[in-house]
Amino acid sequence: HGGPDDTNCHSTSRLKDCFPIIGVMADQMTDAVKRKEPEPSTVVAAETPDKPKETPSENKVEPAVAPTDQAVTSSPATSSAEKVATDVPDPKRLKPTPPDLKMVRRQVEYYFSDENLRYDKFFNEKISGDKEGWLDMNLILSCQKMKAMRASKDDVLEALKESKLEVSEGGTGIRRHGNSKLPELQVRPTHQKKSSLHAHDGGVVAALSGIPEEQSWVQVKEKLAAKLPQKVHLWFVSEVNDKNQCIVATSPFDGDQKFFEELTLEVGGATLKSEVCQGDSLHQSLKLVPKHVRDKRERESRKRQKERNRPIILGTQRFLNVPALRGRVKEILNSRSDGEQLKPDGSDFKLIKSLLEFHPTGPEKSKGLVGIKVAKSIQGDSRCFFMIKEGGVEEDFSAKKCLDAVELNPPYVPTAPKESGSGKCDKVEDAPAAKEAVPTDESAAPAG
Repeated sequence: HGGPDDTNCHSTSRLKDCFPIIGVMADQMTDAVKRKEPEPSTVVAAETPDKPKETPSENKVEPAVAPTDQAVTSSPATSSAEKVATDVPDPKRLKPTPPDLKMVRRQVEYYFSDENLRYDKFFNEKISGDKEGWLDMNLILSCQKMKAMRASKDDVLEALKESKLEVSEGGTGIRRHGNSKLPELQVRPTHQKKSSLHAHDGGVVAALSGIPEEQSWVQVKEKLAAKLPQKVHLWFVSEVNDKNQCIVATSPFDGDQKFFEELTLEVGGATLKSEVCQGDSLHQSLKLVPKHVRDKRERESRKRQKERNRPIILGTQRFLNVPALRGRVKEILNSRSDGEQLKPDGSDFKLIKSLLEFHPTGPEKSKGLVGIKVAKSIQGDSRCFFMIKEGGVEEDFSAKKCLDAVELNPPYVPTAPKESGSGKCDKVEDAPAAKEAVPTDESAAPAG
């Protein structure tokens, strides 16, 4: 008998004789294998004409050897790359960037300003608790903003060399110039989140607490109804709960939130405390309100939102609505590089200056304003506007607070009265009338 190859040949020929189709398939498979073989170049064929063709099995061996050879030959390059990597210094050993001394000075001066000490109970009490008005340096360095700037004691001392603030011997304490009198401590005003700005558009939901034990919701309803403005409906008053509190809901009216925030109600010889429900408190209170009242609130809320979607005018610029104004302010922030000032005669400067007037402390905050710039906030990676005042003093301000104030009381474009005999509706006439009003407002605006 022949070897294994002879056996394979005999078996293949028998299959071809018995089953012609299989023979054809075998020939096609042989052709397919041949097509997969790499075609030898003409140069190699010319140099080695008698060299036998390589079988597929031989082709598979060579590529396996090639990567091994490449790995061996490329090992010096890899080791050199690793050597370069080891030359890079450890990030933990790199020295942190020193803080900006101007920013350190401005932040420390803010801590001792009337604007901060009027609401900062902790610092106010610490300063007033010291006979000479000193505030411990360690307390200042422990503030989050100081930590964010990586400011040390030496940085603070260096930054305050040109400040009016006084530094004690040894640099252990800081106090106001001449140990000036502290402002009277007040409750810091709360600023609503954007999501809760319009939570009561459909009508206020408030909690009245401190109700005497012998009094019921009926007495609360009578007293509250007597104080509400005319044509305002008291939609709902809940039972008094175990916390001596009841929930009330009214139809919307102008200044309704302020009304309930300042409301004092005398019931059974006690003065009830009124609080507008927000967040989780509002969510839980609405569960007590009947469905038909909730539906009323939803309808009224949609109506108010539709009324709010009107053109507004800020300074000399007109916007489709408040969201359009928010978008423009964001564009101004994103289009400037850090430290870039707005041109005083440009429209962006005039817009941001007009927006600053809506800040809760706008008139006081903007005294001595000579310029506005965009820079990175000391609170993080966000960017904000900075006021540049006389003497080069810089102070940031929150554009969000300004925009929220605009949204609560939008400066709508005045609607032009409808002319008699005109076939046009008021909505069509509003646009040209508002455009004509812009130069008038600009010429009438005060220089400051």
